[in-house]
Amino acid sequence: MPLIKNSFSRCLPDSAVAKFKEIIPITFKPVLAVDINNKFFKTLSSIEIDHLVDSSADSLRLTLDSIAPLKKKNVKHSKLAPWYNSQTNELKQLSRKLERKWRSSNNVENLIDWKNSVKEYKKALHKARAAYYSKLIEENKNNPRFLFSTVARLTESHTSIEPSIPRSLNSNIFMTFFNDKILTIRNKINHLLPSIGTNTLPTTEISETAENPTHYLDSFSLITRDQFTKLISGSKPTTCILDPIPTKLLKEILPLIDSSLLNIINLSLSSGYVPQSFKIAVIKPLLKKPTLDPEVLANYRTISNLPFISKILEKVVANQLCEFLRENNIYEDFQLGFRANHSTETASAKVTNDLLIASDQGLVSVLVLLDLSAAFDTIDHQILLQRLKTVN
Repeated sequence: MPLIKNSFSRCLPDSAVAKFKEIIPITFKPVLAVDINNKFFKTLSSIEIDHLVDSSADSLRLTLDSIAPLKKKNVKHSKLAPWYNSQTNELKQLSRKLERKWRSSNNVENLIDWKNSVKEYKKALHKARAAYYSKLIEENKNNPRFLFSTVARLTESHTSIEPSIPRSLNSNIFMTFFNDKILTIRNKINHLLPSIGTNTLPTTEISETAENPTHYLDSFSLITRDQFTKLISGSKPTTCILDPIPTKLLKEILPLIDSSLLNIINLSLSSGYVPQSFKIAVIKPLLKKPTLDPEVLANYRTISNLPFISKILEKVVANQLCEFLRENNIYEDFQLGFRANHSTETASAKVTNDLLIASDQGLVSVLVLLDLSAAFDTIDHQILLQRLKTVN
């Protein structure tokens, strides 16, 4: 039997969306639609910025709740396979019909007809599945990440029931485990490198570093409406439970509120302040592999979901930072991750090329691969900021 769970969802027919579009220009905070250069914005404190951002989100949420309130539903977690089409559905219905006919008559001929129909249904199902994956692979032949994940789904043995988090593991237990994990790694690093403090760089490295860099990124540039609209349109319509309205609906009503949302982004860029609500994330622990024991905390990895507008601000900052590094030619030469036109493929090509050149010269090569545990979580922010200030 399919697993039944309680879920909350909204019913958003075209009529509800039309009504939302009609009301939102009035209920959405109009104060944010003024010019960003207005003196009012230049004097805002961090608390006032938070209030403006939160009240804007509340306006969207309350307006949607008045039109399409959340309703509790019992959801059956059994969805049809993506390759299940009208033909396979007809064959399945025919098979069920012949089965009922045989069971009511107990006729041998009806039994044979039913068995033949089952064979036809299974054959059509197998053919539809093969056609679905063939088309999927062909359409994504230039997307290695998607191809690898698709092959993994086809080859790995998954259990019929999706693993769930045991009730004995609550959020506090997860938080304590992952916090302790980071502290343990940091303590090990400090123990192995006792001469290097956690908040400073080695003296030799600082002395070789330019004290007065020739290039500065001391402020971010405000973005235009076209840039903002392009970012929103090009982003995936994923929705976090912290979002006041579904992302799909936000994209649909964007022309009605784009000035206000744009001012929220530009207000953050000009003030150098990130609203507190943009820093809140929903943390979801996921098993690294479906076959691992869900009772063991070390078998989980954490996924953080941020509000949609928070991710837009993050993209704006990342784009400007990357553009600054590119224009001033201060990228690390061998940085292949998080960089346009660079990936694991270019890394593999570089290593393979170096090995082949060394082999042609009769040299012996030794390849050392280093995998850091919780690499991003253990970054020391003080050291990072110091490097950003002093390293040219």
